[in-house]
Amino acid sequence: MDWLSRLLTWVEDLREAPEQKRVAADFRRRARGLRSAGFVIREQAERYPEREFLRFEGRTLTFAAYNEGVNRYAHVLRRGGIGRGDVVAIMMENSPDFLMLEGAVAKLGAVGALINTALRGAALEHVLGAGGATLVVADRACGAALLELPQGPGRRLLIEGAEAGEAAEDLREHWAAAPGREVDIADVGFGDVFLYVYTSGTTGYPKPAIVRHARFSFGGCSLIAVLGLEQGDCSYAPTPLYHGYSNFVGFAPALHNASAFASRARFSARHFLDDVIRARATHFMYVGELCRYLLNQPPGPLDRAHRIRVASGPGLRPDVWRRFTERFAIDRVLETYGQTEANVSLMNRRGRVGSIGRAAPGTHRQLRLVRFDPLQQQPLRNPRGRLEECAVGEVGELISVVADDTRMSFDGYVDRAENESKLLRDCFAEGDVYLRTGDLMRRDRASYYYFVDRIGDTFRWKGENVATAEVAELLNGAPGVIETAVYGVAVPHNEGRAGMALVVLGDGAALDGAAYYRHAGRVLPSYARPLFVRVSDRMDVTGTLKHSKLRLQAEGFDLSKVRDPLYFRDDQSGRYVELTADLAAQIAAGERRL
Repeated sequence: MDWLSRLLTWVEDLREAPEQKRVAADFRRRARGLRSAGFVIREQAERYPEREFLRFEGRTLTFAAYNEGVNRYAHVLRRGGIGRGDVVAIMMENSPDFLMLEGAVAKLGAVGALINTALRGAALEHVLGAGGATLVVADRACGAALLELPQGPGRRLLIEGAEAGEAAEDLREHWAAAPGREVDIADVGFGDVFLYVYTSGTTGYPKPAIVRHARFSFGGCSLIAVLGLEQGDCSYAPTPLYHGYSNFVGFAPALHNASAFASRARFSARHFLDDVIRARATHFMYVGELCRYLLNQPPGPLDRAHRIRVASGPGLRPDVWRRFTERFAIDRVLETYGQTEANVSLMNRRGRVGSIGRAAPGTHRQLRLVRFDPLQQQPLRNPRGRLEECAVGEVGELISVVADDTRMSFDGYVDRAENESKLLRDCFAEGDVYLRTGDLMRRDRASYYYFVDRIGDTFRWKGENVATAEVAELLNGAPGVIETAVYGVAVPHNEGRAGMALVVLGDGAALDGAAYYRHAGRVLPSYARPLFVRVSDRMDVTGTLKHSKLRLQAEGFDLSKVRDPLYFRDDQSGRYVELTADLAAQIAAGERRL
């Protein structure tokens, strides 16, 4: 880091220091005498029995009612043979019952494996096996997927509304028969495992990552001050609770703060404003493209009729940031960056538009941005075998030091063999260890980071590296386009991968091949302009609204596999033209100059 960067980083640290001091003091106060989540649930019910805690689509539960539900589920699980350290798979849409089961797991000292509700078949069987659950609990919406799997010994299914003859027991019957009295709470330590949260699965089967009680409890306490939450506040998280963000940044702070938490079964852009107004939400958690979806809804009188004063989350793209805050009158955006399985945490505390944040003051050397070899898909090593840090503005991979310090420790995945692929050794000195994030970023002189792309998404074409996230952001400005995903596809007789864009158009819009060509030419260099465009009525996304591209990459521009309209960039005519069978055959045979 040059002298000017050190100076500007130090100045920004000074600006953040008062807030950091306030947050640290608040955390020390709350953490004094803190015990694991099971005890917190009981204590809040004793202190605030009649206070509203959960608000789900018109249904409300007090702290006392929530605790009673937790106890009933705890008795159900205990009668099912679940005790300390046993794994229970929870496959449910967002609901109070999901959070009751999570609380029951906490009280018993068991481990909750939170299963993606969209999984089916082999993928679902894989994640259940990877987590090692002996008991699977599901609501009716997810039960059918479980019943489709081969039912062997060693796994018991409790499914809401299971009928006679099905290979499952009725969860509702067990719950109704269970008492609501307090259970003996396991005195687990903060180092004990609480949950398995699975990776999003954008590059293969999801992997279970370890979440300890420390992360849930200490993280929940620290975020109360970071977000400025008071006891009358309500945090609204419309994204799946089986992923970490809604759970750890929404539910955990609300529980420890004795404030309210609101959600719904599935995210709905159309019902968003009705939800947050009914729930009296003051804190909203976004992820990925969610804010873009809200902007795509028709403007209306409810846009500013809510109480939200702070929005927090990862992935708010710069082209959406200002439009979103202005239209919905959001006073504060706290953009963050982290990974379930990693030890990295960045926060954009001062609202620098477009940045995913910076490390806390005084901790910058725990992170490094290192030069990256796109061909080997590995950080670049110099002749001495060491990594080299990027200059200001240079794109590289973010890595973080792995140390015994609790904040920088690395638990990783349940399958310990998976961890080694995430680690880099002997990076800057003999024996040091760093964790790969798999994300390409750039950094400014004040140590703010800016997301560029996932390493697996970046591709190389015409000798140049193409960052798909940045290209998609620029293409979103094309006429009629409301959302774009960019990926690389193999083209016979050509090295690297050519760019392909999946676009979703607004209601009633059609792709104007000439206008799209002109727009791409204005905003992108020639090598980054998509060679193919695929028009779809929806985007393939994960539960956290990340673009899922594996199927798209595999289908490429193969007309026998793709049913969506396909277009090809015709530089001679200066427009995108329909990809016909004859044209596709010419491209595949290498007869068409690209």
